[in-house]
Amino acid sequence: MRELNDDTFYSPTTFAELRGCSIPTAQEIFNEKDFPSESFGKEKVALGSAIREWYRKKRMKGE
Repeated sequence: MRELNDDTFYSPTTFAELRGCSIPTAQEIFNEKDFPSESFGKEKVALGSAIREWYRKKRMKGE
């Protein structure tokens, strides 16, 4: 199993593999208003450290 690297950009496809979810689920997460994704060409990407921080904040809020 691969690990989330802080200095790597992840696409929804790669994120789905890491998280163990479907690609459509990963795309929904990437489209969430508070998720730290950005457009890169025709695809969205998110930096590993930003993903980690997003999950940390969600756990603190109890979501």
